Amino acid sequence: MRRQRLQIVLSVCTLLACLAGVDATLTAVAAESPLLADAKVLRRGKILWLQCTACHDLASPSPGMKDDATIGKIGPTLHGVIGRSAATVEGYRYSDALRNAGLTWDKPTLDRWIKEPAAVVPGTLMAFIGVPDEADRRALIAYLESATR
Repeated sequence: MRRQRLQIVLSVCTLLACLAGVDATLTAVAAESPLLADAKVLRRGKILWLQCTACHDLASPSPGMKDDATIGKIGPTLHGVIGRSAATVEGYRYSDALRNAGLTWDKPTLDRWIKEPAAVVPGTLMAFIGVPDEADRRALIAYLESATR
């Protein structure tokens, strides 16, 4: 009887250890995968995005038309921004400084830009002080990536 209880306890402990290992593995995989952004981070990014909506939107411009997604907005649409060359949304007037900066909106460049646009491109027309918090910038970039695929 005592031996059976010990075997049951050992079996339960083994099962719990396996489950903990699976959970740790799934957590590690999710942390390493850029496409499996945490829902909490995306929610935070969506909230942070609200301040951007004063000037930008995420709508896709209609093909063959002037960028109708920017009508009524001060800034260009950010649809498909990740991986796009800077100052290339058709129909939007960019500053000479941004047009000549030679930037591509990859994640590191977006991070620097969102932190302090005027430090990345002096003379930009973007009148935004920036987001100093690194976690907030990561959340905003994660949201932009998920919302504009």
